[in-house]
Order: sequence, then C-alpha cells, then structure tokens
Amino acid sequence: MPASACLRIVLDINDEQFAKLDALGPLVTKVTGAFLESRWPWPKRFQALTAFSFMLTDPKADDVDVSRLERLAEELQLKLFGTSSGGDVTLLLHDGDAADTAAFVKADNGAMRRLASTPTPPTPFGGRLMKIAADAPPGRALQWEPLVLARPAGWSAPEKGPAEVRLEFRGVYLTARQSFIGDGLFANPAGSINPSSLVDGPDQLPAAEPMAFDLACLDAGVRLLKAAPISGTLFLPLCYSSLLRQSASGGYADRFTQLAASSGGQVAATIYDVPRTLNFHLFGQLKHLKEKCFAHLDLHVADPAFEVESLPAGLVSSVTLRLPEGEERVRLAALKRFMERRETFKRQKIWPAVTNVRTHGEVQACLREKALFISGMGVCGPRPAPVGILTCHMERLPILAQAA
Repeated sequence: MPASACLRIVLDINDEQFAKLDALGPLVTKVTGAFLESRWPWPKRFQALTAFSFMLTDPKADDVDVSRLERLAEELQLKLFGTSSGGDVTLLLHDGDAADTAAFVKADNGAMRRLASTPTPPTPFGGRLMKIAADAPPGRALQWEPLVLARPAGWSAPEKGPAEVRLEFRGVYLTARQSFIGDGLFANPAGSINPSSLVDGPDQLPAAEPMAFDLACLDAGVRLLKAAPISGTLFLPLCYSSLLRQSASGGYADRFTQLAASSGGQVAATIYDVPRTLNFHLFGQLKHLKEKCFAHLDLHVADPAFEVESLPAGLVSSVTLRLPEGEERVRLAALKRFMERRETFKRQKIWPAVTNVRTHGEVQACLREKALFISGMGVCGPRPAPVGILTCHMERLPILAQAA
C-alpha cells in the first residue's frame, strides 16, 4: 500500500491577522504548491485539500519521507512574515484512517495551534502526528517531533449515519478567451484519502467502482441544479466501460431522466476510460444522451494518437487528452503529438482539450499548441464551490483551493 499522510500548515498569528486568515490562504497554497512541485518529485503525488492542507502520497515507500519537507516551514515563514515577529509557521503531518484524516482537515486553525503547542492534547481523531516548527533555535536542525494523541474524557465514536459526500469543483479554462467557462464536479466520500477526479493523473481515476462514482456525481449535479442557478457549464463524469454494460444501463437511466428535467442546457458529459478506437455500438447511445440531457459530450483519452477521424460528425463536442505521468519533456511530447492533428480536429468540428496540466510551463505549452480547453492543478485546484464563468488572465493561473 502506498505511503500517505496529510500535511497541515498552521499559523500562530495575532487576533488582527487571524481575522484576515482567509486572505492568507491563496498565498499559503501557492508557496506550498510550488515547493511540493519541485521537491516532491514524481512518482510522489500531492493534492490540495484546502488552502492549508495537502494530501501527500508515495507509491514506492512504506512511510512518507518527511526529510524532504523540512525546508517548507522555513520558506513559508519567510514568505508570509519575513524576518519580523508577526507570526510563526508550524507544519503538522497526520497519518490515520479516512475518518481521522477528515477530522484533522476540518479542524480550525485555533484547534491546530493548540495541538501544535500542547505535548499531549485531547483530540477528536486518532492516528499519529508529527510536527515541525520554523522557529527552531538557531543552529539546530529542524526535525519532526511525534505528538501523543488522546481522546477527551467521555469521548465515544459518533453513530454512523448516511455516508457523507464531499463535492469538489475544478474549473475548465478556455484559452482563446482567457476565461473559465464552467466546472468539473466530482463527488467523493467525506474524508477520502485519495479522492477521485478526472483532471489529475491516472491514480485519481475512479478505478475501483467507477459506476458508483458516476452515480454519486450525477446525483450531486441534479441537487446542485435544482438548488439554484449556476454560472457556466457543469461537466459530469461517465465511465465508457460502464456505459457499454447492459447491466449498468438501468442505474444511469433514472439519473439521465432527472438531469433532462433540470439541466437547462448547462450540463456536459465527460466520458472517461475511452480506448483509442470507440465501440460502434456506443455511438447510438451517445447520440441519444446528447439529444436527451447533455448539451455537450467530451471524450477523455490517454492516447495522443486517439482516432479522432473515426468519430461521426456532430457526435462529440471535444476530445480531451490526459497528459501522461513522467518528466515534463515526456508530457509535452504527448501534448505536441496530440495537437499535431489540429487540422483533423478542425475538419471534424471537435475542440481539442488537455487535462492533468500541472505547471505554468505546461499551461504556456497548451497555449502555444492551441489547445482550446485546459484543466488540472496548474489551472484550478479543488474548490468547494463552482468557479463558473470567470475572466482570468493566464498569468494568474492557477486558481487554487479556497481557504478552509
């Protein structure tokens, strides 16, 4: 099992600064994201959960390599407070099950400050915890210190009710207009250590139970559309292989009917797990979906040589390449190969798009290659509410996770 832990950035600040905590969130996320991008190299992975918390994974290790993170506290201290005494930065690393991790992420900054300063604080979550503070005495190397976790007196586990769902929105960016045009919606069990999405790497794809993931997202989409008007297009996931299974058709049909009644032409289907060549039996089903409840169909592919020319005219609106794992040169080579057929895309009247875009360099490469739509951590981090339609100059990307 890959090593994983949740990193939490804790700020010890005065009351006046605490009132502006949300304003510090984007800067904390930007500095931490840039640090992890350069010093938490692939195949290690990281994902922003909130502006102050990140999930770290390492598929090739039994334990998270904390030595790589020792400089982060110092860098955050310098970026946020300079050499003044305006505040202190402490990093907490938590390792526990999904429920414990969810409680750790949800705890407010005040509770985290007490946890960082008290040797044996009572906590509503278990697992193990280590900390690193930027205010270590001069000449002493920063090091992680274990904290003993304890339950408060009289604490008992809450009764389990219906499974909670955490919604995550990821903005989709139109390069030609330098504007967000809508959001991918992903629904995961609350406290998921490795939440599924379609705009990150293959490790984030819902491999175990894709149909259950799809249905949770469709249900969330219906609730969202019924609750209030939304801005822009809402992209909802559908697994290609699940759509092909006759046994799965009934589970989807009811959701499609509900979407048709509430979509208002604002919903697109993102069909993932698509092979290089489509099964012709699916064409009729896709046509029916587009006529009934989806304004657009978007095919997500991993193969830059996907046979765009095999698609019937007018069936899909876009084909999105998920950039492969590996070094940036490998990823950019796949992008270039995919976009070499831009004339074929134009002839087929299909928009070329790219996802799993991680860095500003990859954003710029997508612009040079004329990819029309882009998404991924380099474009927009996980957010608890839709971005919707939003003009945003490319130099301001990524829009990062909102503060907790």
